[in-house]
Amino acid sequence: MEIDTLEGVQLGGITQWIRVRGADASNPVLLLMQQGPGLPLINDRRRFERDLGLEAGFTVVYWDQRGTGLSAPSLRRNSNRFDISVAAMVDDTIALLRVLRDRFGGKTFIAGFSFGATFAAWAAARRPDLVAALVAAGMDIDVRAAEDHAYAFALDVARQRGNRGAVRQLEAIGPPPHTDVRRFRVRARWLADFGGITTHENYRGLLRAQLGSLVRSPDYSTVDVIRTVRGISASRAALLPELATTDLVRTMPRVDVPIVMAQGRLDRVAPGDAAQRFYDSLTAPSKQLVWFECSAHTPHHEEPAKFRDLLMSVRASHLAHR
Repeated sequence: MEIDTLEGVQLGGITQWIRVRGADASNPVLLLMQQGPGLPLINDRRRFERDLGLEAGFTVVYWDQRGTGLSAPSLRRNSNRFDISVAAMVDDTIALLRVLRDRFGGKTFIAGFSFGATFAAWAAARRPDLVAALVAAGMDIDVRAAEDHAYAFALDVARQRGNRGAVRQLEAIGPPPHTDVRRFRVRARWLADFGGITTHENYRGLLRAQLGSLVRSPDYSTVDVIRTVRGISASRAALLPELATTDLVRTMPRVDVPIVMAQGRLDRVAPGDAAQRFYDSLTAPSKQLVWFECSAHTPHHEEPAKFRDLLMSVRASHLAHR
């Protein structure tokens, strides 16, 4: 790697951590923004490179956003607990895009996943001059409708399969909104077990993979792993009530950057009907809705070859029109 650094940058008044890797400093910059809320990304660097092989064609920036991973608050007693809000997340994104422009020159490509894509879209709408193109995978678009869909799906499947434990737990939390961590976790557990998050992994498998990637990452100490786990719950507690009102169809009529939406046909977290409505209503310099027929909420990991080809075509199109 010509570029291989782990570094803290000042964003929004706090230190946040990025891992930057690339084979050629002349390649365009690609910022990856993780799903969540609360999930880190730097720990997943090896998996992203194994599945997608992006570091040969981009200078890839892996970012632990405010409150997550290496950017989570300290465990020290009496340490300052910084603000975690939607506004802060979007401001941080714009601040990091400015840092990347100043360091590498030019605009940055963004690949965002789930709420990472939503934060990226809000940032791109405010500062299109900083963004070359946005690739949004499983973007959260209409959260209230998505919650209703996810809950109904999980409860229907539980009843069809005669899974009394799932039915009991889902009925106990009641219908959405699920803006507290406990109810969100219950819904997510059964949604994952019934194939609505990934088509090939259940909830326990996803948790094991997450913890395993943290423990095996050379960038995280044991203390960092503990901070990360605490940060997931703290971020969700802070952000879920705010994010519950998200409706991009109503609030984002246009974005002045090219946008490509990667949508899993089997996604039960951010279902396809909202993606289609947003795509149909959106004004953009160019837009594309690409369906991943064998994927749920993580097309970048469920159909990685197709997702990589999509990113490389976006790169080639941008470079051809410069």
